[in-house]
Amino acid sequence: MSVVQMHPAVRHDRTTDETTAPIVALCQRVAGADLVSRQRERGEAAAFQAVLAAEAAMIGSFPDTLGAAVPPMSWTGYPPVDDAAHAACAVTPLGSADGDHSWWLHATQRHDQLGEAQHVLTLIAPCTCGTYLHVEIPDEDALIMMLDELDTAPGAPVACDYRLRIRSASYADPAHDDFEPPF
Repeated sequence: MSVVQMHPAVRHDRTTDETTAPIVALCQRVAGADLVSRQRERGEAAAFQAVLAAEAAMIGSFPDTLGAAVPPMSWTGYPPVDDAAHAACAVTPLGSADGDHSWWLHATQRHDQLGEAQHVLTLIAPCTCGTYLHVEIPDEDALIMMLDELDTAPGAPVACDYRLRIRSASYADPAHDDFEPPF
């Protein structure tokens, strides 16, 4: 392995009195930085990227169902939570039958054992007890099967005791104890 030492070009238009040492220039720049604004801007950028990723995942993986039914760019992005376990995400409402408890689609990313990013779409449905069910949707066929087996009106809450076949193979929340609307 060889190392290449880079030397700054010699400039004859400045004298040594006019030049600022790089560390001094760096400290001057850092002193004027607003960390809160920089973090907010990074969070907004991550939320925007989550919206773009959700739109792409929906259209690419669910072209005949969600891609055709959900209006383009109807997603709302949310920045990552300070805890590293919660990445930036995007949500879009799917509507409701009662006008009160809406269905939602949640999109985020998680990393597998190899560190590869995986797009995760989760259907959030209201339950008749007033809580919400969270069901991960692995692919378009699973979504079709799940919606086909529902015996409620489109957008209506799902009964607590109704066990969806897809729940056993997903990362669904079995307790579904969220009483607050998800978003």
